[in-house]
Amino acid sequence: MRLNLNFIETHFFYIVKNLTTTNQPKVSDAIAWSYGGLALFIAILAVVFAFAGLFTPMETGGIVAAVVLVFVEAVMLLILRSLYATRYLLSDQELVIKTSRLIGGTKRIPLSNVKSVEETLIPFGIRLFGASFHGGYYQIPNLGRAFVAITNFQDGLLVKTKNQNYIITPKNPAEFKEAIETKTQEL
Repeated sequence: MRLNLNFIETHFFYIVKNLTTTNQPKVSDAIAWSYGGLALFIAILAVVFAFAGLFTPMETGGIVAAVVLVFVEAVMLLILRSLYATRYLLSDQELVIKTSRLIGGTKRIPLSNVKSVEETLIPFGIRLFGASFHGGYYQIPNLGRAFVAITNFQDGLLVKTKNQNYIITPKNPAEFKEAIETKTQEL
């Protein structure tokens, strides 16, 4: 966890404006390698189809397939980048889940809305919206709809609020759970 302090300088005093804890989750090697490997495979396919379109009777079909594969490659690389850009920010007033727009974008959860925080295994669910198993909206048995932003398949946290459920995988889930509970009790 990294601590971010925003200071306001007033004469000889420094007043802490906002104390924010940033949690950068660990990215699972299996997830990173699967996306990286798939991206490499798609890049190779794009080159093969481009070659086939230029130097074989396949012509236009090969070029169209290569262009489509380049687009798919870009999406795969954006998802891979998103894995490493995921952050969970905890301030005195809110929990912020920062993910890319492909996954569902940034979610701001006022701590006053948090009902409970539970350690949980990463559940199986049916994806409702999202670009990958990295995140998005899922329908999870015995829980209902939840926004999921995970970077590994190890234990995570289930954050239940008045309006929605969230599943996240912060580094050191027990510590982050305790930090959230401490902040919600201070409200």
